[in-house]
Amino acid sequence: MSMNHRRISATVVLASVAGLLALTGGTSIASPNAATTANGAQARATTRKPCRLPAGYKHFFELHSAKNFQGNTVVRVTPETCEVNTGNDEDVIYTPSGAARSYVFASGATVKVLKDTKTVKVTPKWLVNHELANTPHFSYRLNGRSQITAMEEIYHP
Repeated sequence: MSMNHRRISATVVLASVAGLLALTGGTSIASPNAATTANGAQARATTRKPCRLPAGYKHFFELHSAKNFQGNTVVRVTPETCEVNTGNDEDVIYTPSGAARSYVFASGATVKVLKDTKTVKVTPKWLVNHELANTPHFSYRLNGRSQITAMEEIYHP
């Protein structure tokens, strides 16, 4: 390759880079503006807070399965904590807070699940033969014998 050909190639490359910078507004990947959002606003730190539990509920869990066992409905769950982004209530993080375990439902226990945008009451046995339409995260209450007395599917918009 001759020296003139190299100068022409270098000039073409530099012109291409200059054109690319002009199209992108002069920003490069290494620029401090790389941390901006699509609308140009500076990215903000995410602030999280614990998810709100319904009145009378104290715990969250992820539901893995429900089965009938000796006439009782038994669920296999993992206890968890829940945090929501204060700026975006659709940004929710569930974190396991204990080992998976099984619970039986107390007589007369109530279960609320989501159907579309409504909460509907079902029997604990309903969980055995139906799939949940949404996430398997619930808040729940236990009695003194570690039986579930109430369980409600969590809704996050």
